Amino acid sequence: MATQILVPLDGSSLAEQALSCAMTLARGLGGELVLLRAIWIPPDVVNIQDEFTVELNAIAEELEAEASEYLGSLVEQLRDASLKARPVVRRGPAAEAILDHAEQASINQVVMATHGYSGIKRWTHGSVAERVLQAARVPLLLVRVGEQDLTRDWHQPMGCRRILVPLDGSPLAEQILPPVTTMAQALRAELILFHVPVAHVSGWMTDEWYFPMQGVIDTAEQEAQVYLSTVAGRLQEQGLDVATATAMGPVASCIVEYAEAKQVDLIAMCTHGRTGLTRWALGSVADRVLRAGGTPILLVRIQ
Repeated sequence: MATQILVPLDGSSLAEQALSCAMTLARGLGGELVLLRAIWIPPDVVNIQDEFTVELNAIAEELEAEASEYLGSLVEQLRDASLKARPVVRRGPAAEAILDHAEQASINQVVMATHGYSGIKRWTHGSVAERVLQAARVPLLLVRVGEQDLTRDWHQPMGCRRILVPLDGSPLAEQILPPVTTMAQALRAELILFHVPVAHVSGWMTDEWYFPMQGVIDTAEQEAQVYLSTVAGRLQEQGLDVATATAMGPVASCIVEYAEAKQVDLIAMCTHGRTGLTRWALGSVADRVLRAGGTPILLVRIQ
């Protein structure tokens, strides 16, 4: 069965920017694009007097017809580009509709757009992505877009030559490796394993502390490189093109700065999808990377 890639859309140009990434994945993986639009009438509208029931049903049917026409047009364009695609219209709140269909239809991956910050009225650009991440059982690729991206043509597939994979040294963080290696093999992309070592030192960085501090930092960097080389060796045995890199500083900032400096096309990392965790790769770091950077990010929620 072909890889099923779900792309939630809300009818906006911003949401359509996710199609560029989705097209690249579909071509590389030989997958099918499933375009989903959720139709939802708020409860405060539904819970009105019975005499309006017929009118509400008519409105729902009209919304479904509009959604089907919209998705049908996009599907036709994708098929013209020699891609497999099909439309799906579901009733219900957006996040629930996405999660339900992903589970029922054996979806392998979700690709959707997000602003990376709250306060946006369009559902794909705020809390919906967060709610999907909190419950998704499949990898979620988030494409961070803004008003300036409205002129970008989604018909042009995203290039993907370099994939940055932040790791913190834990087996939990390494759960990103199976899905990202599959993607790298399909897209013939280079994997860059990235680690920000944390040196635990008491005191301040003064002249008196400089040499002891520097020694601890050097040791941390050496241990990080040994760890990355070990992981890279396993992946290279699978025929993958793998490089390694380290940096010192705030973890999220290091990831974003490296991605921008090296023109990384995708960042792939694990997250719990909730806060309160001590492991840097499994909590708020992923959120800060998404909000601070413009690089698409592939997130895998771990248990």
